[in-house]
Amino acid sequence: LFIFSELDSFSCFFLVFFFWSNSPCLGGSQRAGGMSRSFLTYNIHEGAAEAIVHGYRCGILRTEDYNNISQCDTLEDMKLHLAGTDYGNFLQNETTLSSKVITERALEKLVDEFMELRCNVDQPLGEFLDYITFDYMIGNVLKLISGARSGRETMELLYKCHPLGLFEGIGALTSATSIDDMFETVLIDSPLGKFFQRTERKDFDEFSMEYIRSLLQKNYLEHFYDFCREIGGLTWDVMKTILEFEADRFVITLTRNTYGVKELQKDDRKKLFPAFGLLYDIHDDLAMVDDDDTLKEKLRNFPEYADMLEGGGGIGHEGGSGMSGLEAKFTERAVQLHKNSMAMQFHYGVFYSWVKLKEYEVSNLMWIAECILQSMRHRITEYITIY
Repeated sequence: LFIFSELDSFSCFFLVFFFWSNSPCLGGSQRAGGMSRSFLTYNIHEGAAEAIVHGYRCGILRTEDYNNISQCDTLEDMKLHLAGTDYGNFLQNETTLSSKVITERALEKLVDEFMELRCNVDQPLGEFLDYITFDYMIGNVLKLISGARSGRETMELLYKCHPLGLFEGIGALTSATSIDDMFETVLIDSPLGKFFQRTERKDFDEFSMEYIRSLLQKNYLEHFYDFCREIGGLTWDVMKTILEFEADRFVITLTRNTYGVKELQKDDRKKLFPAFGLLYDIHDDLAMVDDDDTLKEKLRNFPEYADMLEGGGGIGHEGGSGMSGLEAKFTERAVQLHKNSMAMQFHYGVFYSWVKLKEYEVSNLMWIAECILQSMRHRITEYITIY
């Protein structure tokens, strides 16, 4: 008390805030034992990067932007309307417009912004951002593996890889002469080695690419989940909800896509399910499901997912951007989770959610551009609503 009496009001406030921010007992530390920083030190290390991302969020296209773009008769009109948004003159050097060109330039803008952030952050945020790119790296590697298995020219596929999934050693995959060479290269020399360590060599021989893709996606989700738990704090609270939803979405989608596949035994199907999520306790039951009615019965204690299946989630129903009815409902839920994430501060989830929302935005631009080119104006508004 004597010390505080000798200080002015601002100094007293600063000392109180400092001790509160760094005291786990008072709630300043986001979670004792994790890698998360106190609220005070968080702003020192990650505050600027998070502020930039929140600024990018303000540039995400709103409903009024989509209303204007949807009224365009040509891609030149679309280019003009986009020039009035945060996209600016990103198409100014393009003489011939197409949905592919618009999508590629929009994706390049996202990648440039992401890589600028990645180059200017400390750990563990840097590793968190790396985990975001690992998902795209897996997709690129599988694309090259698929090319090698079918005898296609891998250099041609390399140019079609997602720009967020490029890494220094990916070029070495194009020199592999067999699946053995490619597997060893990926396992030893790439950033994706940890995701392949839980994968047996025979999986690359005996199963389809979709099986391999599912297995690696499961490994990725489990590693990312464990990493976010290690970070702790508000980042863990936010990402736990998002990743558990993604795991459940993955399980339900995989279950429905493998109805009646005789080559996939029940044990092999369960092997593909991530070892976490709200549905974790019924994975054994879901591995035995072979039709929608049985799936609905198994999900009756999970009303959110059961309602998705009941509400037009069957095969053949169309949702936004040409998605199936169930996929559209999953996307709608994912968008809401990412919006909730970006409404908060002092956590890494905002970076993950920003990338995902921008991906949906790029997908929307491709959908609208295709509808304009193909004169499908009756479907042009079937984009994914974000804000």
